[in-house]
Amino acid sequence: MDPSEDELNGANNAEWTDENTRIVCELFAFEVRDGKRPSTHLNKVGYDNVIAKFEEKTGLKYNKLKFKNKWAKLKKDYNLWKKLISRETGLGWDEARRTIIASNDWWAKAKKDLPGCLKFKLRGLQNEHLLQEIFEDPRNTGNDHWNPARGDLPESSSQPPPTINVNDIEEVNGVDNDDSGDEDFTPPAKRAKRARGKEVKKPKTSGGNWFYEQMTRFVDNQEKTAATVESFVRREDTSGCAIKDVMALVKECGVIFGTNEHFIATEIFTKKSEREMFMTLDNAEERLAWLKMKHEAKLAKLEK
Repeated sequence: MDPSEDELNGANNAEWTDENTRIVCELFAFEVRDGKRPSTHLNKVGYDNVIAKFEEKTGLKYNKLKFKNKWAKLKKDYNLWKKLISRETGLGWDEARRTIIASNDWWAKAKKDLPGCLKFKLRGLQNEHLLQEIFEDPRNTGNDHWNPARGDLPESSSQPPPTINVNDIEEVNGVDNDDSGDEDFTPPAKRAKRARGKEVKKPKTSGGNWFYEQMTRFVDNQEKTAATVESFVRREDTSGCAIKDVMALVKECGVIFGTNEHFIATEIFTKKSEREMFMTLDNAEERLAWLKMKHEAKLAKLEK
């Protein structure tokens, strides 16, 4: 049973500050990546892990219901945000607030169509990349999909996915794929007469034909994805400041997952200019101090 609206709005008296929300999102995402979300929610082991780790990081001891309510609230906000940003293309984007730039009339219409969306007018969805990992289909958000905030590239960039032999699929449908190059030595006049005497047969609509079309489309999509990733890798390698390399330097500064400095790094290093500036710093001490100042600057903007 889904939680009531009162529960979603915090009637359980949980202290969900921005920092605590970020922490619980990271914990949820970790458990999902670890296979602890078999359906739409975490399993018992997943929730138990989140409860223990959250208490360890924050000192707050919440029961399972509080985390289930938070999960439901985050999912509601995530789905609302997806609907909002997919309404229309060509709108502006406020990088500081991480939200859409649109007229008051546009927001008024959006409010009628999507009740509750005005919360995103002054501040976009927080922890979006983590929420995507938490709530999207696990089969579509693993290593074969690149998320810049994670600071790495999908494994498919180094090893292309297995290739499906389309010729094998065609054989299932009874299509002759013999490309041996043997020539037809029938005289041209006889070939023309034989062609006129044959009826043009329409392809049969069958399960096999549908399967062939789907597999062909799948292969095309895989090839396009591989080409896109390879292009990105080549571009990043030549720049000298790939996300993976910069995040390695972040770790050398002593920054670990779950800290403010690690979080701000995943936010800003999707931009090449930020990575280049980070690479100009001389040592780990300067880089760590720079990350701290970046995080403080972000908080200052949000408080205005």
